[in-house]
Amino acid sequence: MECWAICDLGHVHWGTAGGAGFLFRYVPLEGEPCFLLQQRSSAVDYPGTWGIPGGAIRDRESPEAAAKREFGEEIGRLPSYRITGIKIQDCGGNWQFHVIQADVEEPFSAYCSAETDATGWFTQNNMSSLRLHPGLQSWLREQT
Repeated sequence: MECWAICDLGHVHWGTAGGAGFLFRYVPLEGEPCFLLQQRSSAVDYPGTWGIPGGAIRDRESPEAAAKREFGEEIGRLPSYRITGIKIQDCGGNWQFHVIQADVEEPFSAYCSAETDATGWFTQNNMSSLRLHPGLQSWLREQT
């Protein structure tokens, strides 16, 4: 069952078993890699910020299965992808979000659901001018 959880530090998180999402990357032959981001709607926490599609891990669900399900709910059909890494972000209070980093052969179109106001492909440099979700800000800081 998906519901709000309070970690050991008193932070409120969505998902008692943690969360997971895909960070899709396209690497062109020339130029900088770009990443698929979604702008979060007013229906979810951190509205208006840009982040990755994702959400709560259900009981007995793997992080990848949760990320696939959430992607389908928020963005649409999954493209073919190759997982390049998994970054586990811990809030410091025993709650974790799994960032599943995956490469795609080409940028793909994504639709917007009730949880998504917009989608787009951005380089890391482009991301610096966006209002980012705190989890994505953390990931971006670790890349530099």
